[in-house]
Amino acid sequence: MPVVALAAAALALAGCTGAGPQAHAPSPTQTAWTEAPSATAAPGGGSTSFDANGTAEQNRTAFDTAIRGVLAGNAQADGNTVAAALKSAGFPPAATQVTASTTSANLQPGSIMVGVKIGDSCLVGQWGTAVDGYQSTVAPALGSGGCLIGGIPAVG
Repeated sequence: MPVVALAAAALALAGCTGAGPQAHAPSPTQTAWTEAPSATAAPGGGSTSFDANGTAEQNRTAFDTAIRGVLAGNAQADGNTVAAALKSAGFPPAATQVTASTTSANLQPGSIMVGVKIGDSCLVGQWGTAVDGYQSTVAPALGSGGCLIGGIPAVG
């Protein structure tokens, strides 16, 4: 995965600065990915409808329900198809990012991710042949203000 390779390269280069260990920034915390809850069960009792005033965690069930609806009909759906379903469910398109649905060699990637920024948090979903089904998580937004490294604005 390009993100893993980028992170490994960054860590390798960080060791070449000549600065002592105290000059290094603290390591980021690992976000736990979980199999997305079913449409009938949500952490914290979330609704299956998008709530513009709700938090990312409160909107997780609506996010998962919209994505699962697409993937039920096409387990290899591309990111923009999923983003269109999120838009139809009420999620703001301007806050939605996706990773590429094809590689630079025009092949299908092992997984595709979609992220929606809500407040200071992001709903992030991932699916594809390299992952076991569909997973989602709620994570802090990146320092850049987005949800995905290398993510592009969704079309849809």
